[in-house]
Amino acid sequence: MNGGVRSFRRSDATTLVDEPAPVVEEEIIPPPPPEAPPPPPRPVLWPWLLLLLLLVAGGLVAAWLLTRDNGHKRAVSTVNVPNVVRLQQQDAVSRLNQRGLVARISTRSGSAPPGTVVAQDPNPGANVTRRSVVTLAVSSAQTSSVPNVIGKTAPAAVQALRAKGFSAQMVNVASKQTQGTVLAETPGAGERVARGSTVTIRISRGLVTVPDVLGQPHATASVAVRRAGLKPKEFVVPSTQQKGIVVTQSPQAGKRVAGGSAVRLNVSSGASGSKVPPPPPPASSPPASVQVPDVTGQQQDAAQKQLNSSGLKAGVVYLKSDEAQGTVVSQSPAGGTAKRGTRVQLNVALGSQPGTLKGVPDVRNLDPTAARSKLTAAGFNVQTLQQGVSDRAQVGKVVDEQPAGGRNAPAGSVITIYVGRASS
Repeated sequence: MNGGVRSFRRSDATTLVDEPAPVVEEEIIPPPPPEAPPPPPRPVLWPWLLLLLLLVAGGLVAAWLLTRDNGHKRAVSTVNVPNVVRLQQQDAVSRLNQRGLVARISTRSGSAPPGTVVAQDPNPGANVTRRSVVTLAVSSAQTSSVPNVIGKTAPAAVQALRAKGFSAQMVNVASKQTQGTVLAETPGAGERVARGSTVTIRISRGLVTVPDVLGQPHATASVAVRRAGLKPKEFVVPSTQQKGIVVTQSPQAGKRVAGGSAVRLNVSSGASGSKVPPPPPPASSPPASVQVPDVTGQQQDAAQKQLNSSGLKAGVVYLKSDEAQGTVVSQSPAGGTAKRGTRVQLNVALGSQPGTLKGVPDVRNLDPTAARSKLTAAGFNVQTLQQGVSDRAQVGKVVDEQPAGGRNAPAGSVITIYVGRASS
């Protein structure tokens, strides 16, 4: 065999053409690929499906619960407002509460009896939700304006107040004005207050004459002072006169003072009560000690004048008090003896309606005319008194004023100026 060609010879000498041998292709098998990693496990879906199913089921149940009585809720979600006008407040509130409504009260004056519902909001018949607020206008007490009765007599004032539906309470106070005259009223004129309220009116006791009770037993003297419309104040003092006898009095007999003022009665303690007092000094020289008069209940200017005539000075301070304005309500010292020239402190009432308070100008060292002009321009009245001075430079000048400069005093009140004069 040559070149892969095979030759076949048959016995019959037939020559055959040599055919090439068939070519057989060899199949090359590639090597197997490397082993791949296993695929990831598929997610488990059934728990999520179960959760979704539960949510859907829960929603359906909730929707059923919310809508199963929807018709009933619509029936009770609104309330018809009842008519409570003309009912008393308590009954109206009770009726609203029964409907599930809330009452809010406002008051207004009117002609209806107090406590009566005169209007409501919302109006009767309105449909509102439960717990809604219904405002009730309730009639308050009827009010009226207080009439001005200052300056009237007590009977006329009482009649005017009763005509307006008020009752009157009278309080007597010390005053120089005519007895029985109304000096002040509370509440003040023009104020609107409930009808039936009490208006307090202060009535002047007027001026009365101090009776002469010197030498009388203290019991008899006290009765006489009270009958005169005054208040006795007894003080036991040393004296050689019989025990219990009035030896001095202040104010002096015959003086006109405001009704209700105090009258000081110095009653003897008897010869055994103390030693006989020494004789008074010669008339040529004034005594070193003087008797302090009781000026409580008097008007401020009159009290200052009496203290000045007794050889004493005065200090004036205004304070709150229901007594008539300008009335001395207390003093210090209250009585007894004091050194000549001692200053007696007077506490003076502002009154129930003090009005405007003004600062007192300082007018010391001015001449009386200039001082009076300055005080008058400031809105005050002026009283002038003399006061002994040892300094010749002060003669004819204002050496003191009360109330003092810089203090506050009611407009129109009296400022007393003390003008220096040469001491004897």
